[in-house]
Amino acid sequence: MSSGSLPPIVDIMAASVPMVRTLGLELTETTAGRTVVRMADRPDFRNHVGGPHAGA
Repeated sequence: MSSGSLPPIVDIMAASVPMVRTLGLELTETTAGRTVVRMADRPDFRNHVGGPHAGA
């Protein structure tokens, strides 16, 4: 997929997968074989030892 198709994919994901909005996920790259997703490091997404929660 070209970078020109990236915004519609992000919009579709945000509209159809509530957790994308909840976590504030950002799709930064998408190709036929790879997707890169960025997520902010927020204290409320960390587990009891300070690492990223498995659900996040």
